[in-house]
Amino acid sequence: MSLPWANADPGRFIAGNRAAEALQVMLNVLAVPYLSEKSAKCRPGHWSTQRCLFSVPVELVSPDTLVDALGHVLSELGMTDDDARECLAPLHDHLDDGRALPHFLHLGVEDDRCKIYWESPLPDPIPRDSRFVLYRAWKWRAGESVARSDYVLLPTAGEARQAIERELAEQPASPLHDVIEQLQISYALGQTSWPPLTVRVEEIQAGRATGRDSLNLHLHQADLPLGTLAGTLFSLTRDWRSAARETLVSWMAKHGNETLSNLSFGCDRGGQSFLTCYHGTTRHHPTRTAQPRRSDRIPGSARHARQPAPQTV
Repeated sequence: MSLPWANADPGRFIAGNRAAEALQVMLNVLAVPYLSEKSAKCRPGHWSTQRCLFSVPVELVSPDTLVDALGHVLSELGMTDDDARECLAPLHDHLDDGRALPHFLHLGVEDDRCKIYWESPLPDPIPRDSRFVLYRAWKWRAGESVARSDYVLLPTAGEARQAIERELAEQPASPLHDVIEQLQISYALGQTSWPPLTVRVEEIQAGRATGRDSLNLHLHQADLPLGTLAGTLFSLTRDWRSAARETLVSWMAKHGNETLSNLSFGCDRGGQSFLTCYHGTTRHHPTRTAQPRRSDRIPGSARHARQPAPQTV
């Protein structure tokens, strides 16, 4: 089975290769339309593109089928029984007492680490006085306890702007400032309001905060190609000594025209700076043989960024 990596050494993380194959087998069994997305993570001394994310609309799969399929794959990928029960709770809650199901299921691999996310639909209106978790994620390696992450929505533009400024203030001399500034300029040129939908990541493992401090910006609505950030990403990787210039040139040449969907940045659990670009979201349909189409779905919604706004009379 072909691996969905952007540009990676297929032998570098054998466990990650096997996990990606297991997820693709599960998707084939479910036989429903899904999305795939690539990403690249940059941090000082490190560059990784052995990453993928698959997304399934939960409404297309019966809860019973999803419980069976997910239970099997979580066990295969080495999640402990206790963690698997917690992860599958939204499906059991629906079957037991009819509670609402999540909106999307996201399954992914990052090097040798597995990830599963439940995404909730965005409420309308967005609550401003309560904590709203847009995504809840479990991330683990086989045999270790999971790190659970809540992606907490920042409900107003003012809160999102302040959070971005605080995150950048932690790295005053970093070219990361230029990456975000380029995004702001591109948003202004496209007459798209800044900041985009933003979530803050809160992560715990074994009952304690891991120390991760980061934000995720949802960029679908701006419809920007990854190449928009080429110059600033090259400066960042040079400053962080993340990868050889030839590696970046090859990666950008292959993927620069793909739509930039998300940007995650901040500090990881070890206090190390990082930046992750998500790109090239693609729609797949199990019964079609035509070339898959790129997707611009807006997180938390069934709408797409290029979908016309409803007209009013």
